[in-house]
Amino acid sequence: MTDIKDEIFIKAMEEATKVLGADPAYFGKEGKEEVERQLNKLGYSLEELREN
Repeated sequence: MTDIKDEIFIKAMEEATKVLGADPAYFGKEGKEEVERQLNKLGYSLEELREN
């Protein structure tokens, strides 16, 4: 199950990188918010991934 979560998170990070033009971690709070937006687009939330 962890592998699937990792894949989902990696996909969200990749999409956020496309939007921001650089690694989301570089943007701090804004980067985190963009990753969360991308997770929502994929049908997940950050809380869901953290729970399991």
